[in-house]
Amino acid sequence: MKDDFLKEIKSQPQALKETFDYILGEGKPQFLILRDFIKKGGITKLIFTGMGSSFISSYLPYYILNQYGIAVEMREAGEFLFNTFPKIKQNCFKDTGIIIISQSGESGEIRELLREINAIPIEFKPLTVGMTNNPDSYLAYMTELQIYMNFDKEVSVTSKSYVCTLLLLYVMAKTIIGEFFTNEEENKRVEHLISELELLLQDQNQINKLWNDILTSFGDNIEFLEILSRGSSLTTAHQAALNFKEIVKSYSEASSISHFRHGGIECLKDTTSLIILSSDKENLNLNIPFIDNIVNKWTFGKILHITNQEFDNEVVKLHKNPKIITYNHTISDPHLASIMEIIILQLIFYKIAERKGIEPGAFIYSQKVTKDI
Repeated sequence: MKDDFLKEIKSQPQALKETFDYILGEGKPQFLILRDFIKKGGITKLIFTGMGSSFISSYLPYYILNQYGIAVEMREAGEFLFNTFPKIKQNCFKDTGIIIISQSGESGEIRELLREINAIPIEFKPLTVGMTNNPDSYLAYMTELQIYMNFDKEVSVTSKSYVCTLLLLYVMAKTIIGEFFTNEEENKRVEHLISELELLLQDQNQINKLWNDILTSFGDNIEFLEILSRGSSLTTAHQAALNFKEIVKSYSEASSISHFRHGGIECLKDTTSLIILSSDKENLNLNIPFIDNIVNKWTFGKILHITNQEFDNEVVKLHKNPKIITYNHTISDPHLASIMEIIILQLIFYKIAERKGIEPGAFIYSQKVTKDI
């Protein structure tokens, strides 16, 4: 399983290629249908739902679409099913599209949720979109539109299913706001991302360098990891916290930096390990005063700062603190940066688990497809 998980991490550029080929080919009409529903006023609200990584991936369209005035909700499928599904069916989903995400398409909560949705009288039913890697799944059969991840089977904890879902949701959101399938630059951004991932993941020397550069300073004996960010990088923060728990078998928390200042900050101590993600200039400008306070006023153990931004002289000076480790990547689009960020963290967590004597990617109590509820 250890080798299987590392192979799956390394297979992600190919998986993304296959998903992108699908997007540009047979998947394109599905994205355009959804865009036209919204453009013509047939849909005014979108609800994204799923479990685990599938739910977390919804942060990406949430951050893209809400900025363009398109109402987006995120609902964890279990809570949607058991605690927030409307008791009164008339007009509860008026002009609504529900995007249901599940790699297997067979999760117990997803099946039950679809039964509830499909029991709504036809005149009140929302548009349902199934996003899955399994064309023969319950999700694919019981939704009106289907969008496929289109990669080979995944056997370990979530890696390529998550990044392929992010790519699909990125394209979906960009299509809805009129920026995909109309702008060749968007294609080039995705192609650049895949190319950069290939350079990293197909060269074991590059992976070894990443492990050495980061873990030599950041350390690998981490029992609790705080992951902080703003904006679309919160997609990465929440997925990374989930991955750390699954891979390293230790606890982790994800939070926006704004929210962290309301409570979490009181838990800072000289052993605290933090990861901070800065994926665009505006958020970097907000994050730097926070880092400055940690360094000069508060207390901490180590910070790993993952960013795609160039630093001015003052920020460079701040990051010369030996307790701050900086990792720079070249994916400038803050939304696509979420894919690069999580793959960097997958590699780091893999090595931490290995050094702790834990089999990376192996389940102890859970399983790949959770069919019960």
